[in-house]
Amino acid sequence: MKEVIEQTITVKATAGEVWYSLTDRDELENWWGDGVTIEPRVGGQFRERWEDDEGKAQLASGKVTFVKEKKQITFTWREKDWPKEAITECTFLIEDQGAKCTLTLKHQGWESLPEKNREKLMKDFKVGWTYHLKELKSYLDE
Repeated sequence: MKEVIEQTITVKATAGEVWYSLTDRDELENWWGDGVTIEPRVGGQFRERWEDDEGKAQLASGKVTFVKEKKQITFTWREKDWPKEAITECTFLIEDQGAKCTLTLKHQGWESLPEKNREKLMKDFKVGWTYHLKELKSYLDE
């Protein structure tokens, strides 16, 4: 069975505004954090730098694998301390509904991680994505 984190928000924004919030470095800082980049082209880089609870520098990185402007962006996700073969995949799907948009996040590929860490990592990522999508919704609904 494929393990997937899937979360959806509805925002008061156009598809273009949502897209811009997901792909512009300055916009990403407004809701995700400093040092996050998603280059909106196939082969583009994904990077997120942060410090963990112990103050240790962390890095998530990946490559953009699919782009359909104002509709979908998919990129791989790998943490620097994960086993080499462990890679997950994130997709943001934008559905235009006129004055509003639905944004769905799908983060999958968890089966590539060691089983002993998987449940905790998925729980941590669910919490993280809930936080970031709440921040994005607040930012776009202003």
